[in-house]
Formats: sequence, structure tokens, C-alpha cells
Amino acid sequence: MSAIKAIFTKQMADLPKNMSVLLLFIMWPLMAFVIGNLMGYVEIQAGMFASMLIASGPMVSIANNVAEDNEYKGLRFLVMAGVKPWQYLVGMAGAFILVSVLSLASLFWIGGVTGDVLLRASIVGLLGLIASSILGGAVGIFAKNVQQAAAISTPLMMILGFAPMFAAANETLARIAEFLFPMQVMVVILNPYADFTRALIVIAGNAVVLLAFFAIAYKKKGLRG
Repeated sequence: MSAIKAIFTKQMADLPKNMSVLLLFIMWPLMAFVIGNLMGYVEIQAGMFASMLIASGPMVSIANNVAEDNEYKGLRFLVMAGVKPWQYLVGMAGAFILVSVLSLASLFWIGGVTGDVLLRASIVGLLGLIASSILGGAVGIFAKNVQQAAAISTPLMMILGFAPMFAAANETLARIAEFLFPMQVMVVILNPYADFTRALIVIAGNAVVLLAFFAIAYKKKGLRG
């Protein structure tokens, strides 16, 4: 637990110094509020931007931070010090998930999500944030440096974030998007009659697959980082 706490504390201390990261989490609630009030359908806007936050916030932030550790030999030191892959990921992701939860809560408030829907949305939202964090960790491990991490995470963010929106206009995309965690989050938020169990299974399945990739990458590339 000391390793997790140390990594978590470091990330929390570094967050206020990184305005670009903080803006990433502030941007989605702000856009949902402004666009929702200008165009109407605030509930729908909040649901869509919630899925975008989950797809982008932790993933991009963690990918950049892990890639930075990788580039400056931080991962090699951590592995040699006996830090396990899950300890590193939990410590790193904890800080960004905490900030994401606050941002997600504001989106739920803007969208007027309450009652049973709020409970279900909170559960799938947290699972989605975990899956996004694991993906960010895997991207950061595979990237040689921060620039390459940004080059990989940006298109992934666009694909995952906008997949639910494009799925509404294309049946083929809809069949593909339903197996992605941001889509399941948006469905649960916007549809009180959505299949909650299916959403949990899909998001958990995403997380397990991504976790396996992260562990493999950490063991193979972490020592060379």
C-alpha cells in the first residue's frame, strides 16, 4: 500500500501544476452547460459529454504521465524497486479518477440525473473511468515518449468519445459501438430502461482485456523504459 500511496500523492501534488490536464476535466461540464442551454436538450448534452469525459479524461492524462515516466527511466526504477504493475496503475489512476468523478458529478447535476438513474450512471461511470485509466496506462507504456503518447491517445479519444454520437446515425457503427465502454455509459445515463447488467458486463470486459495488455506491456517494456 505504501507504493500506491506514494504514487497517488505524487500525482495529486503535480495536478495543480498542470493546467492543460485540469482544463481537460473542466472542459466537458462547461461545454455541456453552454451547449445544452443554447441548443436545448440539456439532459442529452450532459449524457453525451459524460461519455466523452470518460473516454478522454483519464486515458489522455495517464497516457502522457506514464509515457513521461517511461521516457525518463522512471518505470525502470519502479520495476527494479519492486513496484507491481497493478500498484503503479492504481496509484497513477487514483488521482485522475478522483478528479474525473468530480467532473462527472457536475455533469450529472447539469443533466438533472437523479434517483435510480443516478445510482446506475454512477456505477457504470466509475467502471468506465477505470477502463479508460487502464487504456491510458497501456498507451503510455507502448509510447516511446510523451509526443508519441499524444499521437496515439488523441485519435483513440476521438474514436471512443464520438462513437456514441455517430452510432445514432449509422447502424453498422451502432453494432460496433455497443461493445465500447463509453457507449454503454451514455446509454445508461440517457435511458432509464437500459439493460444495466449488459452495460456492466461490457464495461468490465473492456477493463479486463485492457488490463491484460497493460500488464504485458509493463513487464516487457517497463524494464527497458
